[in-house]
Amino acid sequence: FALMTRGQYSGLTTQPVKGGEVLIALQRDGQSKVADALSKGARFQLYLALRLAGYYEFAQFRPAVPFIADDIMETFDHVRSEEVFRLFGEMASAGQVIYLTHHQHLCEIAKTVVPGVAVHELG
Repeated sequence: FALMTRGQYSGLTTQPVKGGEVLIALQRDGQSKVADALSKGARFQLYLALRLAGYYEFAQFRPAVPFIADDIMETFDHVRSEEVFRLFGEMASAGQVIYLTHHQHLCEIAKTVVPGVAVHELG
């Protein structure tokens, strides 16, 4: 999450509440936000960060499995999309990463930041 937001958020923690816990995003300036209070884009980035963490945890002890995401970056700005594609590029060295999108600008970002990326366009 910190990488995707280029440090705007430094990490995550939880806070106990009646009946469970809530997820808290820690901001660079020392403030914090309940995950539900994040912008839509930041919530999508948080969701993706949690999926990636789960994938790494799963893949650590098992043979490589593909990571598949469908248009998760539609609300990300250019800079954060670059960071996610860099992470995907690192993941691709250990397994298959499949990202589905109909946004041409995301294909161009992937081509720019991930050397050797394969982009398949369907008719």
